[in-house]
Amino acid sequence: MRTRGWALAVAGLTVAGLAVAPLLRPSVEPTQSPNADALASRRAAPVAAQPTLYCEFYNFVGRTPKVGFHFALPAAGRADYAQIFQREIDGAQTDFGGDGQPRPAWAFDGSDSSATLHSPDGAIQINLYGYDADKAGPAWIEAGLRSIQYLNLDGRCRRSGTA
Repeated sequence: MRTRGWALAVAGLTVAGLAVAPLLRPSVEPTQSPNADALASRRAAPVAAQPTLYCEFYNFVGRTPKVGFHFALPAAGRADYAQIFQREIDGAQTDFGGDGQPRPAWAFDGSDSSATLHSPDGAIQINLYGYDADKAGPAWIEAGLRSIQYLNLDGRCRRSGTA
């Protein structure tokens, strides 16, 4: 009888513990490296007056941005996208166009089913899948980075601003 009483007590405590455990468990969020947090917190903010295109490409597991490119869209009658900055995973950022220097002009080709941007030296190509150069909005589109330096990375781009 005594053994039966202990067994019932242990069973009761186990059931009570299982019922309360989810309430006591802290929420667990995925962790990222400090460098990824720095890069994500400094993502490009939309510029209302000037249309821009921001693209970010991820490491092989698709969670941490490895490199980001920000472009000013061309004025009417032009086909080049002026590079505003390039940001790396470690938070380093190269700004272009300061001190009166011209921004690197990336060539845009929208003739294929996926539009492409080519760096001035031809070393980097960005494929824009489903990109509409005349349509801004909060939606991200799929993109691909092709280069020897960064290898082939998947990513996304978003066009912001009006004009």
